[in-house]
Amino acid sequence: MTLEEKIINNSKIRQNKLLRAANIASEKPDTGVKILKKGAFYLIKDAADITKQYLAHLCYGSYAEPLKELKGKFTQAEIIDFVGRAKEEKNTNQLLNIILTDIGSTQVTSVTEIVEEEQELDLSIDDDIEDVYGDYEAESSSSKVESTSTTESVDVTDASGVINKLIEVFNAK
Repeated sequence: MTLEEKIINNSKIRQNKLLRAANIASEKPDTGVKILKKGAFYLIKDAADITKQYLAHLCYGSYAEPLKELKGKFTQAEIIDFVGRAKEEKNTNQLLNIILTDIGSTQVTSVTEIVEEEQELDLSIDDDIEDVYGDYEAESSSSKVESTSTTESVDVTDASGVINKLIEVFNAK
């Protein structure tokens, strides 16, 4: 089974059952229907071909948290095959880019959450001579917080780096 097939099979949307029918309609568009116009034949065939290529994208997008929900679902061999095919197949490359974007977005989200944590402001006065107005124009300490991602960035042109990142993110065995 391919990585895309696992994305499709594990999704909860109704359309996850379309792949079998799309394979049949792509090969024989007149299955189960009487074609009265040439255009109908090609509409069915082309719609089936598009479904075969992009159903995984639709299903991946249906997950609320795809990186979490698909964790442990793939094998290392499936990831290696997927990344290899992404070099040749545009639709596979697009899905890989969507996944890598989600991985990057997750890293940015976790970093942003750290930055947005604010410390409680101490409003006490130590003595009567303290200049309580002196820090009025100074930047707050929370705005000076610099954060760095604990995960390293991935060079999308480095297939082995991409494979290793996907194996790590999806906990592939």
